[in-house]
Formats: sequence, structure tokens, C-alpha cells
Amino acid sequence: MSKLSQSVKIASTSLLMAALVWTVPLLAQYNTASLAGTVIDATGSSVPGATVTVRDKDTGLSTTMPTRFDGTFLFPSLPVGEYQLKVEKDGFATYVQEGITLTVNQAATQTVALRVGKVSEEVTVTANADLVNTREATVGQVVDERRVLDLPLNGRGAQALVFLAAGTVNVTDRYCGLNCEGGVYPGQQQAAVSGSGPGQVNYQLDGTSHNDSYINANLPFPNPDAIQEFSLEANNLSAVYGDAAGVVNIVSKSGTNQIHGDVFEFLRNGVLNARNYFATTHSTLKRNQFGGTVGGPIKRNKMFFFGGFQRTTVRQDPADSKSFVPTAAMIAGDFSAFASPACQSGRTIALRAPWAPTPSGAPAALVKAASERASL
Repeated sequence: MSKLSQSVKIASTSLLMAALVWTVPLLAQYNTASLAGTVIDATGSSVPGATVTVRDKDTGLSTTMPTRFDGTFLFPSLPVGEYQLKVEKDGFATYVQEGITLTVNQAATQTVALRVGKVSEEVTVTANADLVNTREATVGQVVDERRVLDLPLNGRGAQALVFLAAGTVNVTDRYCGLNCEGGVYPGQQQAAVSGSGPGQVNYQLDGTSHNDSYINANLPFPNPDAIQEFSLEANNLSAVYGDAAGVVNIVSKSGTNQIHGDVFEFLRNGVLNARNYFATTHSTLKRNQFGGTVGGPIKRNKMFFFGGFQRTTVRQDPADSKSFVPTAAMIAGDFSAFASPACQSGRTIALRAPWAPTPSGAPAALVKAASERASL
């Protein structure tokens, strides 16, 4: 191997390693949250050098850092979930805050006030923390797990809940988009956010692009039982999302230290519904949607698994399609059978010129047309 090719190989390897190192924090911005705050004492002075620890109550993930010289701390990338915050400092009682719930892309801020005491003493706050965002001006709305599971969804398409956000309008049927393009996926839709046009929403699933670049729409969402939550940000977006009027960040569920899961089946059958007032028969639609999810630990507090499955089967009689085939007499020009009582619910219709039969049996209009063609 020459020195040139060896240098190229080393440089390529270095660039690949650098890409791997820098990709992780970039992707983490899409489906995580951040928690910042200030630690102060009873007089309101900052407390530098305090040990701050956050722990995910479901997975046991624990992260620790000291407060800076001004008493501030920042955890820039935390998976969404419920956390416990603990602050320790010599000369002060240990502070423990429960009920800290972080949602996708949230920039939460929490102020911690320590009181003088022994480290062995513990002050525990069990009420849900009222987290305030003072670090970003992004405006958005979170659709949490409860709404995803409890709100009615036609066909269990969670993407329809995007329109719960303020300033978001469903324009799927107003433009050619999905109706004129072939090969679209089920559940695709077009949303107008804050007055923008269709196709300007950037969808992200667990930190990766979830867009159909063919028609610039969303790819199908996971089934509702596999979604943790998702958010729609519509104003003052971060530059990491590029040129978009709105960003939808979807976070799927993950495994925890406890084995958990569910099975489900949703049935839609026309026999169970009232007949449409204008329909002559009941709906023949029979739709079954069934599946389940399961998650748990592979190595406690370290590695987890989660998986979900859903299948949809649809059975329905095809729509009626009626066609009228002309008889031999009609082909010859005699439409008297069409005017007979058998075809007119017992009534007789008199054919008038130019469709009335002539002595030859054909309507006058056809006789005139045939003569004009013959004279050419």
C-alpha cells in the first residue's frame, strides 16, 4: 500500500469517526428534552459546586453534574419521561424533587432552594414540579400518551391528532397533492400551519426524518399503542429543522425496568350500526384491527427492548355498478322499447321528433344524419 492511499484511508476513517461522534448529539435534539436551573440558598445567593443528579424513574438512567460558579446547571439532552431531581451540598440538607415530567423538545427550568442542615437530612418535594421555559421562544403543543389512546381515531391513525394544535388546518382535500399523485402511503395528510401552504411540515420519528419526499407529506405513524407522545412546533423554530413552517416530533415508547405491554382488537361492523337514512341496505364494512406491544429490560438500568405489531383486515362488498346495454333494435335506431311501460315504471313516453320513429323505423335525427353523410 502506498503512502498516499494509506493517508487517504486514515483520513476517511477519521472523518467517519468524527461523523459518528457528532451525529449522536445532533439527532438527540429532535426527541429529547433539556433541564436547566439555579441552586440558591435561603438568602437567594447562588450555590456553586453543588452536586445535581437527575434519574429517570422508569429506566433508572442517572446523570450527575456540579453547579457552575453562578449556581446554574444544565442537562442538555434527556429522554422524555418522569424524573427525580436531587441536589446535595455540604452544609445543606439534601433536596429531592419528585414529579418532574419532561416532554419532547421541552426546555424546562427549575430553581432549587437549599436550606441549612446536614447532608443526611432530606427535604422531599412530592408535588408535580411547575417547570417554566425561560430559555427558548418556540411555541408548540404536546399531544401526550393519554390523548393518543383516549381520543377517537378513525382507523387508529394518530396523525389526525396533529390538527389539535392551534393554527393547524387540514388541507388534504383542498389541493391536488394526495389525490393526483400515485403510490402514496395510507394515512398521509397535508396540514397548513400558521397560514402556510401544504407540504411545509417536517415530520421526525425518534430523531430521524419521517417524510415522504415524493409528495412532501408524512409517512404512516406508528400505531397509537406504540407512541409515547408527539409535539407540533409552529413558531420560532430552531435552525436544526431547516426551512419548515412546522415540525412534528414523534417519540415511540421504549422499554423500562418493568416488563409491560398490551394486546388489543378494534372491530367495526356495519351490522352493529344503524342504517344510513338514505341507504337501502346496511353497510357491509367489516374491519378488524388487532395487535399488541411488549417492552422490558435486557440489562436492568442499561439496555431495554420494545416492539409493537398491528394488522388491519378490511372486508366489504364492492359498490354497485349498473350498465345499460342497447338492444339490437336500439342499435338499428328503434328506441320505442325505451319508451315502453316496462322501462318507465308502468308509464308510456311518447317519443317526439327528432327521436320519433319514421316509416323506415329509424328516428328522424338518425335518418337526417345518414343522408348528410351519404351526400358528402
